[in-house]
Amino acid sequence: MKIEIWSDYVCPFCYIGKRQFEIGLEKFKHKEEVEVALRSFQLDPNAKKNTGMDIHQALSSMHGI
Repeated sequence: MKIEIWSDYVCPFCYIGKRQFEIGLEKFKHKEEVEVALRSFQLDPNAKKNTGMDIHQALSSMHGI
């Protein structure tokens, strides 16, 4: 079985989901029959680069927090 995981590497929720998947896969009886392909995409492809903010500041600013 092939499973493709699409996620944005800076998204904390994508990371949490990936980790939960990995934990579940470890418990799966037929895990050796599973091929996992990690794919990436950007949740916000228009996000500015090198803003001088760390990830926490950037997320707070983006969400008005």
